[in-house]
Amino acid sequence: MSAQHHEVMSLDLPEKAKIFLSEVWGIKKLHPPQSEAMPAVLSGSNTLLAIPTASGKSLIAYIGIMRKLLVDDIGSKAVYIVPLKALASEKYDDLKQLGNHLGLKVGLGIGDSVREVANIESCDILVCTSEKLDSMMRSNSDIVANVSIVIADEFHLMNDSSRGPTLEINLTRLRYLRPKSQVIALSATVGNCIELSQWLDATLIQSEWRPVALEYSTFHDLHIEPRMVQSSQIGEDNAKLNPPRDIDGPKSHPTGAIVIDSLAQDGQLLVFVGTRRSAQSEAHSLAKRVKKVLSKQDPERLEKLQQLVAKLSRNTQSSMGESLCEAISGGVAFHHAGLTHTQRKEIESAFKQGLLVALTATPTLAAGVNLPARRVLVRDIKRWDDGMSRPLPVMEIRQMLGRAGRPKYDDFGEAWILCKGTDGWEIADEVSDKYFFGPIENITSKLASEPAMRMHLLSMITSGGMQHRLSIIDFFKATFLGYCMPTIVLEERLDKMIHWLVEERFIRRVGIDEHFSVSHNIKQQSEDISMSETHMPAWAKMADSTGGVEFHNEVQDYSNKSYSERISAHSQASLGFTNASTLRTVGGWKDEVKNDDLAMKYEATIMGERITQFYLDPLSASILRHGMRRAIRRMVRGNAPVTDFGLLHLASATPDFSSLWAKTKDMVQGSPLWVKTNSVEDEMLHDSSYEERLLGYVKSAWMLEMWMDENTMREIEAALDVTPGDVNYRVDTISWLMAGAQAILMADDVFSDEHMEHISELSIQIDIVKQRVRHGCKKDLLQLVNIRTVGRKRARELASMGYRSVKSLAAMSKKEIKTLSSKRGWGPKIVDNMLIEVGKIIKPKKQIIDTEKIREDDIPLDDENYPVD
Repeated sequence: MSAQHHEVMSLDLPEKAKIFLSEVWGIKKLHPPQSEAMPAVLSGSNTLLAIPTASGKSLIAYIGIMRKLLVDDIGSKAVYIVPLKALASEKYDDLKQLGNHLGLKVGLGIGDSVREVANIESCDILVCTSEKLDSMMRSNSDIVANVSIVIADEFHLMNDSSRGPTLEINLTRLRYLRPKSQVIALSATVGNCIELSQWLDATLIQSEWRPVALEYSTFHDLHIEPRMVQSSQIGEDNAKLNPPRDIDGPKSHPTGAIVIDSLAQDGQLLVFVGTRRSAQSEAHSLAKRVKKVLSKQDPERLEKLQQLVAKLSRNTQSSMGESLCEAISGGVAFHHAGLTHTQRKEIESAFKQGLLVALTATPTLAAGVNLPARRVLVRDIKRWDDGMSRPLPVMEIRQMLGRAGRPKYDDFGEAWILCKGTDGWEIADEVSDKYFFGPIENITSKLASEPAMRMHLLSMITSGGMQHRLSIIDFFKATFLGYCMPTIVLEERLDKMIHWLVEERFIRRVGIDEHFSVSHNIKQQSEDISMSETHMPAWAKMADSTGGVEFHNEVQDYSNKSYSERISAHSQASLGFTNASTLRTVGGWKDEVKNDDLAMKYEATIMGERITQFYLDPLSASILRHGMRRAIRRMVRGNAPVTDFGLLHLASATPDFSSLWAKTKDMVQGSPLWVKTNSVEDEMLHDSSYEERLLGYVKSAWMLEMWMDENTMREIEAALDVTPGDVNYRVDTISWLMAGAQAILMADDVFSDEHMEHISELSIQIDIVKQRVRHGCKKDLLQLVNIRTVGRKRARELASMGYRSVKSLAAMSKKEIKTLSSKRGWGPKIVDNMLIEVGKIIKPKKQIIDTEKIREDDIPLDDENYPVD
């Protein structure tokens, strides 16, 4: 640790930046890990910080941004990448305050508003999700032309199969486009920090220091056994373990005993459980116990909780919302993805303010917003995954436990794991060995998965400037996947994916680019290749390490062979066997896919460009295209229906849509879902031979159909056992997929011009479905719901009163306006705002064009020739 960096006022930053940190944020001194990071950060070096939660990683990133934008590279831009929208908003608020004091403009990119675009282009600091950044770079790579520093927050989520590949591609692409820009990666402690820092060419700052001491304990049979302490004093780990103790309460409900113990110590409890259902049931059980205590000891707190319940109840339209309000009235709430955005924000705010005693949550909260508590209990250390119950990773458990201990509020935090089983002592020891003292898993690249690779490969060819095979290989070699994977294996995967994209007509082979070949000296490069560890196949490596087996690299003339043929020629097995794939005369065997020359140039087709623009998985595009071709054939032949349900089912079957799962009761013959599936069989544009998956697709489409048909959230919830959060998320997704389907339909070139009428008809049908899904209404309300402030409920009420168009609203009399204003749920202000929006849509009569006026474009030209009767 460097002493000169310990005091904030001694940092090599502009005076106004130091005053802001010291006076506005009240930060006088840096924590030890922050001090240790300063030499690398302030010198502009890439830095990987692997330190515990709440240890001040964000401040290090903010200091790095201030140094770059105010000192080293004035006029440049910073990009702050986060994995979640909620976290983006949190960081945006911090940086907005910083920017206001230092004259820096901050932009937010999370994809929620068209107004973001102008701010993104003009801002000095851009806070965005990985997906938004990827989308922006696809459409306009100049957006990062002057980026001087990149922050990758929650860097360990590169291990996540859904978000990880996009973050990995973004970092690789930014380093490719802006090789001199500084990268600061903020990560929890992971197993292979050294390997990751080497990939980033970064200085590694690794520490277990925490600002608030954290005591890790096992809990079984109401017995608390402290096992380890992460101390705020360096070198004092495990020095101050508290003695074991028992707590009072029923053994049948250990979590209830813990929450009462937490309440007695004036602390808050955060409980992590495995499922949404568990979060809700546990919250209700805890609320009953807490309410009894509060009614005697703190009735004022119960009154404040009732005020929160009243606020949430005004917008509650589902049994899920009612269940939440019931739990909150007892001082406990549950938190999971099934809640609406508004509900989650209110709960998080109430917990941060100390109003809620306890919060039960699924593990997704651990990767989300900053929500610490005095005590954290991990109740479930297993979850159902891929058909069986599996233990949670150490990394994930540590993330949950790291939420314990609130800086500025607590002297210490308590991180407990509930140990279930008949032999509590033995299980507790095993849990402690694994989750407290055991090694943390390595981060592995998830870019090798087919969905991630095909999506990003197409993007690189379409908009990333990687149009030659050599360029593509070199780019992917620069990823963390390429850093870890043997080159020959990586090339094989890329070549297979390129072949698939060509077969699907998303890209085309232009031919060998001789100019590229000469400029990159490919021929000379090929002639100089020798057998190395990189190109030695797996069988050869195994054989070479076996006693008595030698590997000979015979010199042959490969001058007339391509680069790939030379590599494969060096790598042929010669152990007395012949590859089955070389037996081309044997029935059933197909030729292997021949690798292209390194100078082969590719370009995206119009279809490929549309897929990239709409941020679609190419497989989703293939499924949509195939289904819409079926729809056009049906329309031309008139032998089968093309329904809105069929289009919804088609989009639900794509990998970009998170399909609902059919439950056990749904798969019983004669169940409502089973009956629905059979009744819509002739409407389906996509086939699925797997029954459970088919039922899931139908359930998803049925949910969306009910939403479009104006069923209430409560009705959808009761019929299909889904939550408001599930519906809202899938409504957003299906709207995007419908827009993508339209673009794919118009880009498809297999039908002749004589079928354009049917193509246009299908495009209009898709557009109507897209609007109906977005607004959740029937077709007759589309004019009304497009008026700002008029949702589907108000639109239906207007329609029942005879107002079905914008014109009918514009023609309302004063008496009609007064009548509408007096209705429940309306009011004069809402009606006035609605009429203002109507006025923007319909121009005043004085602006209407005079139809009797002679138009200049109606006057014939002198040389126009008309036939004479």
